[in-house]
Amino acid sequence: MKIIEAEQAQYLIKSLQHHPSPYIIFDKNSGVEWLNNSAQYIFNLKDDESISIEPITDINKNVIKSEIARSFDTDIQVKLRSIEFFLRTRIHEIPFENDSSFFLIEALANSEAALDALKETIDCLENDRISMAFQKQVDIKTGEIIGVESLLRLLDEEGNIISNDKLIPLVEGEHLFSLVVLASLKKLKEFFSFINSKNFGNFSTYLNVSAYTVMQENFTKIILDFVDDNNLKQNQLGLEITETAELEDRKKASEAFELLRDNGVPLALDDFGAGYSSLSYLRDLPISLIKLDKNFASTIDLVDTKELVKFVVNISENLKLDMLVEGIETEDQKNIFLELGCKRGQGYFFHRPEFLEDFAGNLDE
Repeated sequence: MKIIEAEQAQYLIKSLQHHPSPYIIFDKNSGVEWLNNSAQYIFNLKDDESISIEPITDINKNVIKSEIARSFDTDIQVKLRSIEFFLRTRIHEIPFENDSSFFLIEALANSEAALDALKETIDCLENDRISMAFQKQVDIKTGEIIGVESLLRLLDEEGNIISNDKLIPLVEGEHLFSLVVLASLKKLKEFFSFINSKNFGNFSTYLNVSAYTVMQENFTKIILDFVDDNNLKQNQLGLEITETAELEDRKKASEAFELLRDNGVPLALDDFGAGYSSLSYLRDLPISLIKLDKNFASTIDLVDTKELVKFVVNISENLKLDMLVEGIETEDQKNIFLELGCKRGQGYFFHRPEFLEDFAGNLDE
């Protein structure tokens, strides 16, 4: 076999430099040695700036066998200027001379749109252009608050809200570990500090996360550490799991969800009825709350929709699950759901999302 020539090697290096995926070369002894153009772009690095990565120690975990290199998928902890976050990557251990090796780190992004979303999300985090709005969940009959959904808000340079649909699905859907979990928890810390200081809190406050994010190896520890560090009560923090994220390993998901539930973190299945696998999720996962997709509210005057809602009410009662209807915007919708046996609701008819200052002022209303 012909050994690659130096000129060809230089060509390969140049190709990698211009590869659309972000690549980082990491020497486990001396840290980050090199980034290609794509990595420089998403991290917005200037000439005199760099990033640092936590040492990669568990080299044998999730190893992909190869005769020429060892590879494995893992989250790496990145420190970039004033922020830290986890990034989903594939790491290739490349053998080198003298039995040494280095790591070629590949951020798992497969589209230009995902890279742009990643860059913009990092920019929002670095410049504190992230906030949290809160929306009440209520007893449909009495209007009493029985829960709260926390809603992430990323802001552009002019302070306008960026649609989550523009960024979050790309960041998570491209197998990038959610960059906003730690920032979201920082905002929730402020919320719980207020709630507990006023002796409010006899309800769960839910954080939206994708099922894929929950499955990441660091996620469960991050959530349970947050609960402990902030002395939260049982069921005070909950998670709303986005059903549209696919779960490749249902058994592993169930184990992660059970650990959270057993430590006082209830789980709600968001957008129930919008995807094909909702019923199997109820069978396989330790869900506490079903959130009926808002499309049911918008079509509740149809006979078929009413029958489907009755079906879900019956399932939730038989499985001893709570059920909440999303997207209620009119009194007529509220009354129909009440007649169908729905007890919990959320939507503009009851309460529009508010940032903490306004939410706090109206909490006892």
